[in-house]
Amino acid sequence: MAGELTPKAQEALSEIDLMQGEEVLYSLQADGYFMGSLPIQKLIATFQAFMAKLTGGHIRVFLVLTNMRVLLIESQAVWCGCTKVKGWHTISTKSVVEAGSGKETRLCFVHTRVCHIESHTQRYTLAIKKLKDEDLRAFLTNMSQLIIQNNAI
Repeated sequence: MAGELTPKAQEALSEIDLMQGEEVLYSLQADGYFMGSLPIQKLIATFQAFMAKLTGGHIRVFLVLTNMRVLLIESQAVWCGCTKVKGWHTISTKSVVEAGSGKETRLCFVHTRVCHIESHTQRYTLAIKKLKDEDLRAFLTNMSQLIIQNNAI
């Protein structure tokens, strides 16, 4: 759920050392299997996720906003951990220049929600799992506050 740390997000965040006085303000879990918003693409991604889970694997992507930085945490595992890949990106709140979100609907009921942030050097676009429209607005509000605070300084 957006804003609250799920057990998987807590596990991913446990590998990050928070700085003194740093607090988690907001978090999102992205869909690591996202292939596109077309129904057939979503069906294929769902099948891939099922097969990975069946064999003890996963792809997890978390976007975590703290009062000091933005963290992008990625974790992949294949065949019960025979192969593991973990990645951590930290983005200075001062370098975030844009944030956005969107929703696409196909066939009247297949929804895809995305959010993105752009820094001076990189753009991250994430398809978000289990997210409601209110959560998209909350994400955008939190990122807007961060951008406005940094431009006021």
